[in-house]
Amino acid sequence: MAARNMEKAGARVAQEIVQTIYDERLRPGDHYLSEGDALQRHGVSRATFREAIRFLEFQGVVSVRAGPGGGIIVERPDWPNLTSTFALLLQFDEASLADVMAARTALEPVMAGLAARNATERQLDAIGSLLALAEATVQDHDAFTEAYRAFWATVAQATGNAVTAMLWPALRALVDTGGFVPEVRYRQKIVKSMRQLFTALQAHDPQAAMNLLAQLDQEFSERLSSKYPERIARTIA
Repeated sequence: MAARNMEKAGARVAQEIVQTIYDERLRPGDHYLSEGDALQRHGVSRATFREAIRFLEFQGVVSVRAGPGGGIIVERPDWPNLTSTFALLLQFDEASLADVMAARTALEPVMAGLAARNATERQLDAIGSLLALAEATVQDHDAFTEAYRAFWATVAQATGNAVTAMLWPALRALVDTGGFVPEVRYRQKIVKSMRQLFTALQAHDPQAAMNLLAQLDQEFSERLSSKYPERIARTIA
């Protein structure tokens, strides 16, 4: 009972810490209160406070650094944190990679349309640079994958919507857990499609972007179904 009460108190303090970070406009890299000051502010025991900090560390809200200049450091949760939580929920619901791919097929064309409408010149410059990097590294799987993922994360940000900016790369990351490794020829095909999307984004043409994503997702779904039928049927873990 005592442990459960501490967990409940820890969850409450975690909410208070998040609210304090938000109210005081603390930014990534800023220090939160020292442990002594935090105990006084929140009125809890050291054990309860540390339980709250452990929870927030897992969520990507703070990190704890040792040594001079260390302490509780404010971080910013991002889509990888959503992916981790999402995967846990889907695993208990026995969802498969095929289920995630079906959701992508339904949602991504709409999100691409938003990106075409709302992309700023600065975002287009960033997307263009990542496209060029993907084209230059198409022969190197690891380097290409890094540029490819950054490209899509930036396109997601260009939607101008905080929900889709998190959800889009999270859905893609969930599919990536299947360990699908595209060969060079397929990576070259992917780059051509990325170039077509970039052209639609530059033109601020939502319909072209939507049509392209619908086609890409349909082709990718068919590829996974034909080449990796057992893998995409597995429950997400």
